Amino acid sequence: MKRVASVSLILAAVLMSAFISCDDDKEKVETMYSGFMTGHTDSEGYVTILTDDFGTQYMVSEKSDQLEPDTLYRLVAAVALDENRTARILQMVPTISYIAPSDSIIPDSLRVQDPLDVVSLYIGGGYLNIYLGVKVATEGTLHRLFYTRLGTPGKVAFTIYHNAYDDKPVYTKHAYMSIPLYGYGLAKNDTVFLTCKGYQEDYDYKLVYK
Repeated sequence: MKRVASVSLILAAVLMSAFISCDDDKEKVETMYSGFMTGHTDSEGYVTILTDDFGTQYMVSEKSDQLEPDTLYRLVAAVALDENRTARILQMVPTISYIAPSDSIIPDSLRVQDPLDVVSLYIGGGYLNIYLGVKVATEGTLHRLFYTRLGTPGKVAFTIYHNAYDDKPVYTKHAYMSIPLYGYGLAKNDTVFLTCKGYQEDYDYKLVYK
């Protein structure tokens, strides 16, 4: 059975909206697709199948970076699709994705909520997918970024913790989260809640589960 990977803070950006390559004899146009996906690794740790949040699967034509074998990874990926809908991975970034622990078990020393930007978010593929902006001082700066589930009765609610360790907000890097929503008994049109601290004002989201 495939297991689901748990990934620490990853900062990166997915680039490009179209990709064109040329053969010796003819020009070949490939369709570009990018977004949150689930990557399925084989026994050697290579992503061989990608599933987008609409349930469409793409076979991967070339070997990617080697990851843990027989594992499911939530990814933000940019791929080029040929006429057979086979994917060639141009870029992929693992997201922060794990079953949310209860907020009640988090020690007070970790309950740091430095600000961050929520660039966008949506529910898809059974996940709450979040694109974040984190302000840092240098390329090698390390921040702690994780989420928990709040113990609000009758609600599926999450909060994001961010510890910048007094880092100066010079420029913005990006982080991606995919919070699994299975196991909570959610039905269509139920509400999922998310809160976190922002730079200008705090975020308090209510999203419809579809």
